[in-house]
Parts: sequence; structure tokens; C-alpha cells
Amino acid sequence: MNEFQVIDSVMPDVPPPSAGQLAAARERVLAATRVPPASGARVGRQSWTGMALVAAAVVLVVGVVVALVPRPAVEPVAVTPLQKLEAAAASLAATPEAKGRYWRRDTEQVMRTKNGYAYKVEERAMEVLAFGPDREVYGWHEPISSKPYTAEGLNAWRRDGSPRLCPARGCDRNMPAYSSVDLDAGLELADGLNPTLTQLRSLPAEPAALRERLLESYDPHAAAEREPWLAGAASRLINSPATPGTRAAAYLLLAKAPGIKVVDDVPGTFRLDGLALQSKEEQIVIDRRTGRLLGRQRLTPEGVAWSAEIVRKAGWSDVRPAPPAGCVRCTARL
Repeated sequence: MNEFQVIDSVMPDVPPPSAGQLAAARERVLAATRVPPASGARVGRQSWTGMALVAAAVVLVVGVVVALVPRPAVEPVAVTPLQKLEAAAASLAATPEAKGRYWRRDTEQVMRTKNGYAYKVEERAMEVLAFGPDREVYGWHEPISSKPYTAEGLNAWRRDGSPRLCPARGCDRNMPAYSSVDLDAGLELADGLNPTLTQLRSLPAEPAALRERLLESYDPHAAAEREPWLAGAASRLINSPATPGTRAAAYLLLAKAPGIKVVDDVPGTFRLDGLALQSKEEQIVIDRRTGRLLGRQRLTPEGVAWSAEIVRKAGWSDVRPAPPAGCVRCTARL
């Protein structure tokens, strides 16, 4: 049996080497086995040495042929957007919470409109909602800026003499901030579902159990259809003082709601880049890695984002919220 028969026997599926590869390998084998003549007692030792060299050369040739055989292409396993959401939800559920007496959420509100001008204007404001011990609740809306957001709009605004655009900071000195939500209903999740902070914090962290618990408050005579009602409750729950596990379970509830799909190609009009729970009206955008809620984008019927709520900060601390001076009805008790 020659060296290439050995290769064929141990690697039957390897394609035959080319003529050039054969010639080169054969020359290496023959060169290795050329042993100078010897006499008497050394013949047996040289014979065994020659056989060992042949075996080593055959192993070398096998290695050369293996190296020349192309590796089969391995197709990457596709990960669906839903699987990415499940992983993000698991990451959120495992996130430890900071400790504190007050829970606070700061949201930047962005809206694009003509606002009475011939050019498009982007209005920005900060909105705060916070809860504390003894049923304390805080909430206010504070304008930040109004300005053109396209090159054409900016040029038109300059041609108009760069007039001051409102609402913005300083536009109304008598009302720098105001309450924009009903603080008495600050924890309301849906019609008929207005838990206390303690009840909210005790909601289940498993999707099926959470669904069952929420539906205990569903009243078909006082609310919309059951599934839209449930989706609305889950949608508000993900942006509340609920535990990370409960908010993660709410993501998975929403993903199965009628009219909701999970997408991973959000345009990011307002720099919200992540996974999205998308309906016809909005996108709820979630960080792919941590599961943190990044914000929401409202959509036109054509699917274009025209306004957003960007979550800048949310969590617990011992810092007591301080509404802006002169803010009317910005504190209350539940």
C-alpha cells in the first residue's frame, strides 16, 4: 500500500489531490526514505528508521491534504425579534433595583408641528412623575425649547427675523411649569384598575400569572373590549414603579396582544434605537441588552414618527422631588 492509499483509507471523503500536490508529496516521501547503504548489524536499525520516516511522511501528507480541503460554510442561526425581546425581558427581570424612599421618572416630550408658522417646529419639554411615602405624588410639565428642525425650516425662520418660538423656557414667566396629569390617578393602569403603590409592587413577574391578576379588575360593562383593555394596562405598567420582573412580564404580554408585533428595525427618528413593540399608532422602544424602556414614538397613518416620549431617568432614590417654583397643583396625596 503506498502513501496515497493510506490517505484514501483514513479519509475516504477527501477529494483527490491535484497532480502537482501528488508530485510534491511523493518527492518528500522518497527523499525522506533514501537511506545510505550500511552493513551488518546496522541494516535492521536503518530499515526500521526508514519505515518510521515513511510513516511520518504519510502523516505529513494527510495534514497537507486536510489543510487544503475547504471547510463547509456554517450558516448563522437567525434570531427573531421576539427571541431578542425575550432575552431583553430576562435581563430586565434579573436587574437589581436601587433603594430609596421616592420613585421618580423624568420623560422628555418631543413633538413636531407647524405650530402656526410656515415652517416645521420641534417642541421639547420635560415631564416628571414621582411617588413617595405616605401616598405623596408629584408631577409637572416644564417647557424647554421650540426651534425649526429641518434645514429648510431653519432658513425660513431666519428669513422671518429669527422670532422667538414658544413654548420654551422663559416664554411665560407667570407659569414656568404646570401639572399636566391628574395626580389623583397617577397609578391608574386602565379603567377600573387603579392600584396602590403596594399593590402595584406586588403584581406577578410571570406573564400568565400577571395576565390573570390584571383581568381580575376587568369590567366589561365599564371598559373597552378585554384584550385592548389588557394591552393598555400592560402598556402603562412598563413605565411605572412596578418591579423589574413585573415590567418584563408586561413586555411579553404586550408582544402577544392583538395588533402588536415585535420589530428590530426602528428608524430612530428621535434617537430611540432598540427593539420595538409596534402597533398602528406607536412604537414602544426597548434597549436590546438591558431591557430598559427607552421611550415611545407616536406614528402617523403612514408609519412616520411625529412625536416621542424619551425616558431620561426612572428609579428609586432618597432625594425628595422639588417642583419648580410657582408650579400649581404639582403635589398631591393619593
